[in-house]
Amino acid sequence: MDWTMKNPLPAKGRTVGFVGKGGGSKSTSLIHLLRYWSVMGIPAVGHDADDSDKKADGSLKAWANMLPVTGPGLGSPVYGVPDAPSLASEVNRLRPAHGISAIDTKAWENDPANHHYATIRASDLLVLALYPSGMETYRGGSILGALDTIEGMTGHRPRLVCLLTRFNSRSSAVGEVRAELEADGLPVLKAQIPASEDKKTGLAHSFGKMPRLQANSPLHQLAKELVLELAK
Repeated sequence: MDWTMKNPLPAKGRTVGFVGKGGGSKSTSLIHLLRYWSVMGIPAVGHDADDSDKKADGSLKAWANMLPVTGPGLGSPVYGVPDAPSLASEVNRLRPAHGISAIDTKAWENDPANHHYATIRASDLLVLALYPSGMETYRGGSILGALDTIEGMTGHRPRLVCLLTRFNSRSSAVGEVRAELEADGLPVLKAQIPASEDKKTGLAHSFGKMPRLQANSPLHQLAKELVLELAK
């Protein structure tokens, strides 16, 4: 299959930030996206803003660092990030021409001084990863409030899209939550990431392993869809 994609991104590129609850597949999805973008011909870099443990790398950077030991490497660099006030300038500096800077974050905390607010300020597009449950959509309200706060302070408001993750394909909940979000005026990406616990192929067991590429898989679809969203 021809994996290439005509690059629609502007010369200065775009930045996408991933936010949401811990365990929402943000890091797992992003490490796969970096690999897909690499083979699709879309230059991209990752930024690990998971500062849960200041003495160790976050999941994204630790995963990327493991790959040259077990294979050829990710194909896209992953960087740690500076303190929150300097995040935007560093992300802009490292973003490749016609490319993507993608920021991973830890579990959401509503604190204006942390990397979450800095990620919102730095992003052109914000991806809110949600489990398909009413509880998660309720918690997403805190992130919407942060968007309002930052817009009031700086005049900048990234576009927000929701990504449904870790759903049971046999459950009706995912369709119900999608309809609820859209009824509230929140755009929901067409691509959605199912739960997969299989020890050989499941995303939950893929940490530290080279992402496996599969044409038209949910993550391949997500990679293409986000490029088009970032080009808007």
